[in-house]
Amino acid sequence: MSVFGDTNRLDRAAWLLLIISGLFAVSTALSNTFVNVYLWKIKEDYLVIGRFNLASYLAMAVTFVFAGRLAKQVDRVIAIRIGVALQALFYLAVLVLGKESVRVVDGLGVFMGVGSGFFWLSYNVLYFEITERYNRDIFNGMNGLLTSAAGMAAPLVSGWIITRIDQFTGYRIIFSLSLAVFLLAVIVSFMLKRRRAHGVFRLKIILKDTVKKGSHWFWVNLAMVAQGVREGLFAFLLSLLIFVAIGNELILGWYLTMASAVSLLSYFLVGRYLRRRWRDEGIFLGTVMMGIVSLPLLWDVNAFTLIFLGVGSALFYPIYMVPLTSAVFDVIGESNETAKLRVEYVVARELALNAGRVLSVIGFLWWVTREPNLMQMKWLLIPVAFVQLFSWLAIRQVPLLEQE
Repeated sequence: MSVFGDTNRLDRAAWLLLIISGLFAVSTALSNTFVNVYLWKIKEDYLVIGRFNLASYLAMAVTFVFAGRLAKQVDRVIAIRIGVALQALFYLAVLVLGKESVRVVDGLGVFMGVGSGFFWLSYNVLYFEITERYNRDIFNGMNGLLTSAAGMAAPLVSGWIITRIDQFTGYRIIFSLSLAVFLLAVIVSFMLKRRRAHGVFRLKIILKDTVKKGSHWFWVNLAMVAQGVREGLFAFLLSLLIFVAIGNELILGWYLTMASAVSLLSYFLVGRYLRRRWRDEGIFLGTVMMGIVSLPLLWDVNAFTLIFLGVGSALFYPIYMVPLTSAVFDVIGESNETAKLRVEYVVARELALNAGRVLSVIGFLWWVTREPNLMQMKWLLIPVAFVQLFSWLAIRQVPLLEQE
């Protein structure tokens, strides 16, 4: 395993968390993109897709607070089990509702958001507790490798099933597979040692620090809001637009596989070779290039330019994301006092991310009520493709970024 870096720095708990994260990635790669396509095929309306994702992000933000209290005062591992189980129930609900899903799209979005909120809150707290500064970049690199590997195989399988079988039956099959993989992740979570916790949940203290201009956490949250703006839109819209342009799930699956293969290579190189002293340069390079690959949209919005944007983003995103994530969690572990409030810091981080996501989806909903046209979508996509420049400008104000 030395080809992947010094992975002997990862203990059993770290590997179990990586397995759970990998299973989560497999299930979401199988179905998450295709949930939006499924809703689109039932009713070709960008507003329906936007409402689903907006409800999900809003529910996720609220859930972080409740999940944080549970993780702080009861057990982190229970929270991750709840999150994975709720994701499984989401796909069960979609299976039961079938084509009626579009009528309760807001409720389904809330369901997905609550499950995601519990999962990501507990995952990030466990990630902080299980890793240290000396192995955090290695863990992030390995996690990216597993996520990308899952993203290579799963979408292609989904696209093949949907196009080879009666399409809505095919969707039911892949949603069933996602349900099964999530249930397997629940089983694996029982191998994690329980992490009981006691103490007062002091989120207000961290939120005050968030608005204290000049503090490290102030700059971290600005970076997270900017990151959330990009993630909130690109997470669902880019793949949907590619499907709208080509109208074929198998080709969409091939695109997602290609993007994941590129991301896999990039995560490998970043995890293997990126050094702490290069974090600032890495974030800058990644953020600029993720914007530049959107520029062909100025000439035309078609399958080629959209795929170029997606694959280019997959190549440069790890260069930006791995050092940024490591730097943020280094701030949380800056001292014994900040480490004691790690749950609250993770909740605040996720709230900032979701604030950015909600802003971008609201902007998308406003846009499509006026310009529901594929060709005009470039004037929304290109500015959002460059918005993570604000993440770089904010995070470079944190001295810990390159501290050895």
